[in-house]
Amino acid sequence: MAPSSPRERLAGLRLPSRAVLAVSGGADSMVMAARLIETSRDRVAAIATFDHGTGASARDAAARVERWAMENGIAIRVGRAHGLPRSEAAWRQARWSFLCSVGSEFGAPVATAHTEDDQAETVFIRLLRQSGVRGLAGLLADSAVLRPLLDLPRAAVRATAVDDSVPFADDPSNRDLRHLRNRVRLELLPAIEACTPGFREWLLALGREAAGWRRDVAAAVDNVWAPIVQVGAKRAFVARDRSRIPDTDEAALFWPEVAGRIGVALDRRGTARLASFTTRQATGKEMPLSGGVRVYRQRDGWTIEAEGGLALPPERRAPRGE
Repeated sequence: MAPSSPRERLAGLRLPSRAVLAVSGGADSMVMAARLIETSRDRVAAIATFDHGTGASARDAAARVERWAMENGIAIRVGRAHGLPRSEAAWRQARWSFLCSVGSEFGAPVATAHTEDDQAETVFIRLLRQSGVRGLAGLLADSAVLRPLLDLPRAAVRATAVDDSVPFADDPSNRDLRHLRNRVRLELLPAIEACTPGFREWLLALGREAAGWRRDVAAAVDNVWAPIVQVGAKRAFVARDRSRIPDTDEAALFWPEVAGRIGVALDRRGTARLASFTTRQATGKEMPLSGGVRVYRQRDGWTIEAEGGLALPPERRAPRGE
């Protein structure tokens, strides 16, 4: 059977479980919401929209989404930011904090309208930032977030919005080239694709391979290294096998996955420092990493602790199951 077209895949869009839909008012999220209300209304727990506090356009978009949700009989939650720095990172953090709070309120995961193009852009940005393989998985990394449009090109989603008269508005901030993602989307990727046709597909393939690699490493931690790894809310302890100190390559493979389980994302530099630190024989030492993370080298193992955890004195093991 021939692969279904984007239009057919959109027509068959379903939610696998109850979810809160993150809707900005743009074409992608409005098509997602319209389709899922049509096909999975009983599983749409609520719509959540966020005003980033960037001006009249952001306020209007949130108000339009709120009216549309009410017209369709869907619970709506509106978040509003105040006094945020004008940066992508600050907006993303505030938006996700709000979305997670709505998800918790309804006891449901969040569904976003990220498309295949968002994945290509994310992988490219990770390459620019010299991410490791783990980061190159991009939006394909295992997550509680649902992304029902992730295998669909943005152009097909937008065409559906126009053809089916789904209301949407373009956010003017999406054309602001001061933001890296906009430069990648509007200038860098089109220029590279023009010079090297197929570059977008290569990025997508790279993301799929990295996601598979990331799952394999997670499985190794679960199935091979599980006896020596104890993970708590903000702290992970890894027991030392005195008969064998891991080499730096193995440590660089292992630590990002363990750190990720306590909410710590290691960049390439942090991974290299941690791999070097944990393959030395000396004990009773500690090392800071960015973001308030600390690592302790003890007689019987190593402890990595996220910001806000309780500092451990040297030679003390993290309590089991904490």
